[in-house]
Amino acid sequence: MTKTMSKPINPHKRANISPLQKPPGPSMRLAHVFVGIITLILFALIGRVIQLQSAPPAPIAKLVDTQQSKQTLHGRRGNLLDRYGRVLATTMPAKRLFVDPLLIDSPNTFAERLAYELDYDPAMIARVVAQRSHTRYVAIDHRLDEQRAARAANLHIPGVATQTHLVRDYPLGTLAGQLIGGVGFDGVGLEGVERSLEKQMTGGTGKLTYLRDSRRRPLWVERLGFTSPADGESVRLSLDLTIQAIAEQELASACQEFAAESGQMVIMDPHTGELLAVANYPFFDPTNLSKSKPELRRNRAVTDVFEPGSTFKPIIWAVATENNFANPTEVIDTYGGYYPAMKLEDAHPYDELTWDEVLVKSSNIGMAVVAERMPRKLMYNAVRSFGFGVTTGSHLPGETPGIVTPLNKWTKYSVSRIPMGHEIAVTTIQLARAFAVFANGGLLVTPTLRALDQRDTIIVERLISPATAAYTQHVLRRVITEGTGRRANSKLYPMFGKTGTAEAPDLKNGGYLEDQYISNFVCAAPMNNPRIVVVTVIQKPDKSIGHYGGIVAAPASQRTVERVLQYQGVPPTPITPFDPSVAPPSFVQR
Repeated sequence: MTKTMSKPINPHKRANISPLQKPPGPSMRLAHVFVGIITLILFALIGRVIQLQSAPPAPIAKLVDTQQSKQTLHGRRGNLLDRYGRVLATTMPAKRLFVDPLLIDSPNTFAERLAYELDYDPAMIARVVAQRSHTRYVAIDHRLDEQRAARAANLHIPGVATQTHLVRDYPLGTLAGQLIGGVGFDGVGLEGVERSLEKQMTGGTGKLTYLRDSRRRPLWVERLGFTSPADGESVRLSLDLTIQAIAEQELASACQEFAAESGQMVIMDPHTGELLAVANYPFFDPTNLSKSKPELRRNRAVTDVFEPGSTFKPIIWAVATENNFANPTEVIDTYGGYYPAMKLEDAHPYDELTWDEVLVKSSNIGMAVVAERMPRKLMYNAVRSFGFGVTTGSHLPGETPGIVTPLNKWTKYSVSRIPMGHEIAVTTIQLARAFAVFANGGLLVTPTLRALDQRDTIIVERLISPATAAYTQHVLRRVITEGTGRRANSKLYPMFGKTGTAEAPDLKNGGYLEDQYISNFVCAAPMNNPRIVVVTVIQKPDKSIGHYGGIVAAPASQRTVERVLQYQGVPPTPITPFDPSVAPPSFVQR
């Protein structure tokens, strides 16, 4: 019997299994379990993120909101320009200094340290921060000057930072300050044309939405989180900055020379109604709006009323002449300077004056005598038709209509007082509008601060005939050459005008203030083709120096006329005699 030896059995071969396919060991199985767990955790996290984004619980939603910042972006406010595009007001970036009270590390010394570094009042800083200590943003200075901005950039005081923002800038300072007005810290117009043109100049708003970290640092802008703002519209005014500067210089000179309380000057194109200058003294800087007094910001040329005195006489004189209630050559009894029936007296007594001389010599009595011939309703309608008792339509903020006594409240003295500029209150701009009627051939135009072009339609209303307007010019020229306005006589440009002096009203107790007056002068030039109307009003000059309109206001007007017409390129105009052929045909000897 043969003994057979058997070989060891290879278990892999028996199962016909490759070495590469051997079953996993314990460590491999553990790895598979770990990967599975990680995958499940990732899916859970993704699900949680989706749930938090779509419908987070209330406590988490509040937390998310605190990490999200929404900022409103404001477009640049439109520029204010003069008629030639020169900038009156613009918008520019500036640095604002602010404090985060929660980041202040040394509250007891913070105010003193910041004040020392940037030259502020420490008491002011302490007070402002204390008032808003519960907030994260306290503005210290909204407009850092260049030196402070440079020093603030190198500060290392916890809780202090700067921010760039848009501010309104007035590069010409006080020039036309009351007319321009000003804006508040929020950029909204509060005074002047900044207020009246608010909608037109305000830019559109945009937005910026972004997430920030716990230290308020921006992380990223959300999708669709930015909308660009739109700039506001720039507005071109009828104002001429050079003419405005001339008006303010001459007005200030007159007020200072006669120690006056205040003054106004309006320069207007009599044919279009465009306002070339609206000046007020004392001056006002729109940059300091919040620190200024209300009475200084007021555009007195449209807000304040006064009795015009004799500058009102040409209106009634022209209407009486137009309706043939007096003839220019008619001799009128002026009662030796005192008219007992109306208790009137003249500053300079005369026994008799022609109707022309009544205006030239500014006789109160002569005006009253002819006014008594006129129907009261005709006189009242004349006052209203020349634009008194209503606003002019200039749309300047704060414009008042003035005061015209209703016809049913006239007394027996009203018919004699109104022709001499009493029992009526007007604004400077109203007086300019009315006097333009004599400069443009008898038409009433509307004062406007909007720059006009040849395509614009100018609405006018005829009040008197061209012949009456021309003849009134002729007589008012004599006021300058031989009457009360001689100090306004120019060697370069013949002008016509009228002086006025009225007692200043006592606004508290009624009646008039003793020895206080309102001196005014109104004129147009040059004679043959008037380019400008100038009204100068000086409030409460020192009587010991001078108070008559011909002394106080006329010289300033004369200097203004010469400077403005020279600037406009108007050549010196020869003085031509009046042509009698242009006189109204109704001017016949009574």
